[in-house]
Amino acid sequence: MDQSDIGKVIKQARFLKGWTQEELGHRIGYTKAWVSRAETGRKPVVELPVLRRIAAVLDLPPEALGLADRTPTLPISSDTTLEDSVDRRAFLSSVGILGASTALPAAAAEPDPAVLLEQRISRALLGPATDNELPDQATLDRNLAAATEAFDSCHYVRLANQLPGLINAASALDTTPSGAAFATEVYLLCGNALGKILVSGFQPLASDRAARAAENSGDPMLMAAAWRHVSGSARRFGSYDTAEEVGIRAVEALPITSTTPDRLRRRIAELWNATGYAAAVRGDADRSAECYRESHQVISTIRDPGLRQKGEDAAAAHQISAAFKLEDSTLALTSASRVRVGTLPTVERSGRYLVDVAMAWHLHGDPLRSYRALVTAESYASGEVRTRTAARQLIASLAASPQRGMPEIAGLAHRARVAV
Repeated sequence: MDQSDIGKVIKQARFLKGWTQEELGHRIGYTKAWVSRAETGRKPVVELPVLRRIAAVLDLPPEALGLADRTPTLPISSDTTLEDSVDRRAFLSSVGILGASTALPAAAAEPDPAVLLEQRISRALLGPATDNELPDQATLDRNLAAATEAFDSCHYVRLANQLPGLINAASALDTTPSGAAFATEVYLLCGNALGKILVSGFQPLASDRAARAAENSGDPMLMAAAWRHVSGSARRFGSYDTAEEVGIRAVEALPITSTTPDRLRRRIAELWNATGYAAAVRGDADRSAECYRESHQVISTIRDPGLRQKGEDAAAAHQISAAFKLEDSTLALTSASRVRVGTLPTVERSGRYLVDVAMAWHLHGDPLRSYRALVTAESYASGEVRTRTAARQLIASLAASPQRGMPEIAGLAHRARVAV
């Protein structure tokens, strides 16, 4: 790997962290002048221990600096210092995240994922169950796993083709506890998919079916997840008090004791997150903050360190959206800075986080940083940006008054089917 490319990668990663050259130097044990020479290529960095230390400090995958491969992470910070001279494409391509718009296929070659999702899910939810013989449970479980993977990787067209068969099976199998558990997972996946659309009248239907199936399953984990979906559906349709009430009642129905499993504790924390978000949408900042404090309190009782950290990351990522609804861009960006981006569990979750960061920067009055976060989001999770209504609205706003330093905004709008 060329030394000038390594320098550009270090420079861009430092900007995304919001650090000066002096700050980076302090973290890696070198002077500001040394960092400056390394970034410009005047000081070749060839020592493997030094490269590894730089990669670790900047949250870069080793291969970004010409070292051994590792799963890519997203070094995105909410407090960046922007310079137009940065070669963003060199950085993104080096960490395995496509940066050039020519590397991204035009979305027009395939159906609109948002339209297809709502059409396929709504027909399956409302239509009569087919008389076709169902596959055996092992096959159904594999199909559900494949559909979940499609959602997690933001392949929403594929997901739209997979869900109808699963919905048909769910409607036929929810009479036994095991069948009801399967049905709950299917309806929860439907709700998650419909959540990408600004307001879908079918999300409450999917949430209600998930709740009924979860009750039949008798599984507290599934009940907590289903109630969170019911709360979210109420909130999306303007029933904010109902959304909060559902969340609180669900938490009260799941008291934490010494024997409560860690994974259920995390589900309870997610209920508090949903309740806090509903309060934020209603404009009640104090109530929202109280709910997130409750969430963090529950998370602090999780015994497994890894699961506890994931809970903290999820709560911080969730609070970005709540702060956005409260029009508090500083809180949103502060919450974003607490998220360990490289540890977010799926492409979908990482893409959702990056879009939320882009929205926070736009609210903060910095459209250029918003644009850069959005382009990074598309590079890493194109399906999220091209499907999610909030992302499309942000693209439309940026494209309406493009600024210098937004060379890909027209292509981004085209790929996301946004008219400009």
